[in-house]
Amino acid sequence: MSILAHADDPIVRPVEPGQRANLLEGFEVGDQVGNPLYGVVDEHVLAVIVLIAAPLLVWIGGWVVRMLAQAGSSHAQRVLDRHRGADLRLRIASWAIAISALIHAILVFTHEPTLYTVLYAGGAVALAWASWAVLGTRRRTAAAVVVASVVTFWFLGAPADQLGVATKLLELFALVLLAYPAEQGDSRRFRVAGTVSLVVLTGVAAWIGAFATVGADGGHHGGEYPEPGTLVPYIDRLEPTADEAHFATDLYWETYAAIDRYRDVAVAEAAGYEVGVVRGTDHHAQNPSFIGDGRILDPEYPESLIYAESPGGPVLIGVMFETDGIGQAGPTDGGPIMLWHSHENICISVIPFGLAGLESPFGSCPVGALNLPITGEMLHAWMIPGIPDEDKWGHVDDGFVESYLEGLSRASG
Repeated sequence: MSILAHADDPIVRPVEPGQRANLLEGFEVGDQVGNPLYGVVDEHVLAVIVLIAAPLLVWIGGWVVRMLAQAGSSHAQRVLDRHRGADLRLRIASWAIAISALIHAILVFTHEPTLYTVLYAGGAVALAWASWAVLGTRRRTAAAVVVASVVTFWFLGAPADQLGVATKLLELFALVLLAYPAEQGDSRRFRVAGTVSLVVLTGVAAWIGAFATVGADGGHHGGEYPEPGTLVPYIDRLEPTADEAHFATDLYWETYAAIDRYRDVAVAEAAGYEVGVVRGTDHHAQNPSFIGDGRILDPEYPESLIYAESPGGPVLIGVMFETDGIGQAGPTDGGPIMLWHSHENICISVIPFGLAGLESPFGSCPVGALNLPITGEMLHAWMIPGIPDEDKWGHVDDGFVESYLEGLSRASG
């Protein structure tokens, strides 16, 4: 493994030296695989336990220091005096930084030796010093160390998971405590702008890191991490049997023929599909009467049609099949070719009702929107002439769709 490789990357399990299997690590067959952003990778579980137990650990640490001071330890008495002499605001900041330092130290021992473990070790030492320095006269230097830890996360923290985000929130919380109160004028405005910028950029970095983990096939195929908000089942093989391949091929062409009439939007709307105004290249037109009707993977009754916007009007490019409800698994007759997926942590707007995006890395939805933890399963089939066989089910490259639409425009012009 390269020294720059992060142990949390969507690597595959080694089979022989120099070879890799097309399987993700840490999952059992049937598990739902999501993006690391909304979960905790295996190497971070111990650190999460420590984070949950942090208040108790802080109390135990304080009790130990008091006992040692009473026993005559000059070092313990010095620590006690410094804490008692500092404002409560600074003491809380010190505890937050110390917890972050402890988490970094634990990660050194739960990861494979790489450049990242060196960074974790360095971060643990630097943050431990900063937690002590904020109680003294070197608060600005200590704050600079914490800022450096946050900035390092922006560039080297991929893929971010909930532990990584929580650790940075601890450090940002400490910086807020160190920044306020501040005098009026330029210094106060600078601290406010700086704190807000750090929070925003940390969220952006988490998003970028999350999308950097997505597999080359868009995260809708086996053996890769999906994009944030998407779940795919973990499977034991990527090669289909002959029966599975025949089933997938037959169903594809049956569906292709069945939906040909819906290339005319008026016919689709007359059949109950809510097409409306088509924007972009992934417009899903759902048919409410087909939702929960007991017909799963029926080529005559796909739950949604997928249209793309073009100068010549809406272009039918695919369909989406759905199961009847949350928790119901889609048919597996197509094996790894036809891999169903679901969505997690979706934000639903109440007024007006509709999709408002994905839950942020910090666990929040836009104002007026509620979190939907998980949806039912669904499966895309892309009905575009000339599409490669491996892209007919699950995911299609945006560039391929755009090229197809450009070709239609040239032909009609």
